[in-house]
Amino acid sequence: MSTAHTVSEHGSFRLVEQDGRYTVVEARDGRVYGVQTDHGDRPSAPDRPDAVAKVVDPADWTDEAEARRLFEDVTNRGETLARKIW
Repeated sequence: MSTAHTVSEHGSFRLVEQDGRYTVVEARDGRVYGVQTDHGDRPSAPDRPDAVAKVVDPADWTDEAEARRLFEDVTNRGETLARKIW
């Protein structure tokens, strides 16, 4: 398995790809967080390419089109979303 790499970045959000799968993460203060979660808690890890696998639930990896829609949504909501999360 390869490490994740950033495809696009806007503000604190990143669209990342790994092995043909895509997801969105948030990076703040040297840590990376998964964005999609059903249970509210967001595990974090030091901001390194191998950390994405630690903070993203396997079910949250999608195809590129779906991940790009999520990325666009969270970047458009930016500060509003950050206030709710933090």
